[in-house]
Amino acid sequence: MNPFSIIFDSFDIFFGILIPLLSLWWLWLPIVLANQVIDTYQKLKRKEYLASLKWTVLEIRLPRDPGKSPKAMEQIFTSLHGIYAPVKPRDAKWKGKVPDWFSFEIVSNQGKIFFYARTPEQYRNLIESQIYAQYPEAEIYEVPDYVNGIAEKIPNDEYDLWGADLALTKEDAFPIRTYEEFEEKGGGKDDAKRIDPVASLAELLATLHEGEHLWIQTMFRPAGEDWLKRGQETMDKLSGKGPKDSGRSLIGKTVDFIDSFIPGSGAPAGEVKEEKKPDVGAGKQDQIRAIEKSLNKLGHETGIRCLYIAQKDKFKKANIAGLVGAYKQFSTQNLNGFKLDKDSLPVASKLLDKWFRKNFIEFKKKSGLFGLYKMRMLPRKPFVLNTEELATIFHFPDVFVKSPLLPRIEAKHGEPPSNLPVM
Repeated sequence: MNPFSIIFDSFDIFFGILIPLLSLWWLWLPIVLANQVIDTYQKLKRKEYLASLKWTVLEIRLPRDPGKSPKAMEQIFTSLHGIYAPVKPRDAKWKGKVPDWFSFEIVSNQGKIFFYARTPEQYRNLIESQIYAQYPEAEIYEVPDYVNGIAEKIPNDEYDLWGADLALTKEDAFPIRTYEEFEEKGGGKDDAKRIDPVASLAELLATLHEGEHLWIQTMFRPAGEDWLKRGQETMDKLSGKGPKDSGRSLIGKTVDFIDSFIPGSGAPAGEVKEEKKPDVGAGKQDQIRAIEKSLNKLGHETGIRCLYIAQKDKFKKANIAGLVGAYKQFSTQNLNGFKLDKDSLPVASKLLDKWFRKNFIEFKKKSGLFGLYKMRMLPRKPFVLNTEELATIFHFPDVFVKSPLLPRIEAKHGEPPSNLPVM
């Protein structure tokens, strides 16, 4: 058959369908336009709602020896779950409302390290009270937002940036490696040595030089019960308790149905067919136990975004590798871990973009990442971490972390003596 005739026949079919559709424009065009108007309206209301939110940035300083494990931070994340209040569908659709969220951030500006909490203004007292409850000697200050301290827009003539969102390597039902697994057990009862998971990240942040900045934000909001259902479904799959006949093909089910009408083809009357239990190996059993333990704690929808900003002549790609490596320590082969979200990377991924618009695409993505970081916008598809996992990736380093540029309170503040003379 002539290939050109096939092409022309395809065009005939295409136009044979298109022309009748165009003649009925009065029927489908209003529907298309109405959907477009509704979508535009909803995006506008969402933008207006986000712009109306009032935020506060708090800097947190701890004493040189806080004497606390990440368990203290886990208690803070557990308490903050109390703000959970699902947004009504009509309010989300027509008023642009979204659930409230927080952002806890660790920042290195030219090697000097800071800890921040960005919170909706109405939750400032809640954040402060929870931190003071676990760290009574902490000092908390309201400060200007540090993201405005370099430039309004990056990249620019002076600065370049690299950034990305982190994603999980598996479904969020599978837990990451948590701080309890970073303990070294000694011979005696009290010989357990705690290895701080934040130590390697703190050391990386402290090595930055003049003109370099590395910012990491951990954004979170309380998760509902959907993630528990997903977790249960994951455990059912691992244990082979999926929906009945879920693995059977349509042909197989049809054959079984026909067989049921053929005498002698099924099991003899009164005989009960014994179902063979699926063989669950030791590896899957370990996974099920880990997931079950993880689901016992409260969860938060989470997004982690990282930016490395540096003057163009001081930009070091090795710092990017160091950052990725710092998050690799939370990974295990049989459970979960972190990876870079490919869609968020500031690179041209499509073939035509690489050939014709590489610089433009990369500039656009970098600018977009900087804008999202400033707004602390959660990714479109956040993953769920429980409170123990959150406390593992974000907590205040303990005495074992010796980085000299960590923000510490050098002297304790005390109350004045009761017999102090008053002028």
